[in-house]
Amino acid sequence: MPTTSGQPDGAPGPAPASGAAPGRAAGSAPVSAPPPVTVARGEPDFPVPPEDIVAAARTAPDHWLSVTDRHWLGASDDEPPPPWAVLGRWRSNARGRIVSWEANPDYRPSPAALGWAPPVDDADAALHLAATGYGPDEDVAEAIAEAGTVAVCVAEDGEPAWTRIPGGAHAVPVFAPPPGAPADRMPAHVVMTLPALLDRLPSGRDVLLLSPSAPASLLLPAGGLRELWQQTSGASVDRVRSTGRSRTDSGTPSKRGQDE
Repeated sequence: MPTTSGQPDGAPGPAPASGAAPGRAAGSAPVSAPPPVTVARGEPDFPVPPEDIVAAARTAPDHWLSVTDRHWLGASDDEPPPPWAVLGRWRSNARGRIVSWEANPDYRPSPAALGWAPPVDDADAALHLAATGYGPDEDVAEAIAEAGTVAVCVAEDGEPAWTRIPGGAHAVPVFAPPPGAPADRMPAHVVMTLPALLDRLPSGRDVLLLSPSAPASLLLPAGGLRELWQQTSGASVDRVRSTGRSRTDSGTPSKRGQDE
């Protein structure tokens, strides 16, 4: 729903976000966004205002009408949205007619706004939100711990595959297999319990959660996952490394993603 700001003509656009959105790396250098550009009715880039905006303008002449991404939910109906959740704002003239559009350069599109497919499970849903800045990374790790199992990408020998991440470290890619997905659309994988996976991780290597439904991923530190599993299950996850361990001890191998 649009919200009217009541600002007079000539007022500046939405202020840049003063802090990082949830799920963004803390301490990272702020990125300077370009100033907002107002497009007047009749100009080539003027978008067609939605019907609800046109109707709202009739009841709120000489106003700015801000548009908030519908994926953002505040703690209450009265909580103002953060600047990064505002798409932009429309301007009504004294007769209640939309006369201009001002896009917000700090807007961060939600998963729905990006056209992503629905998530396949709770962990994938949390990943969608974290990747777009609409939810915290911690929710992703908690969802993985609560699920208790993951599909682990494997190499030709059936052992966990490793991918290099920024900074030179390595992580094992994992995902939640979509129900009923064709085998040829999923990578070769082994379904493992979370403690079995953590047992097999060499020191200094973490978990890279991939979304099977969207172009999103998130690095999950192994130590944090282990602590969350302990809290969720009430049991310790002992790091036991033994040689000659059968692959079936930690998961069921699959052929091109089909569980056997």
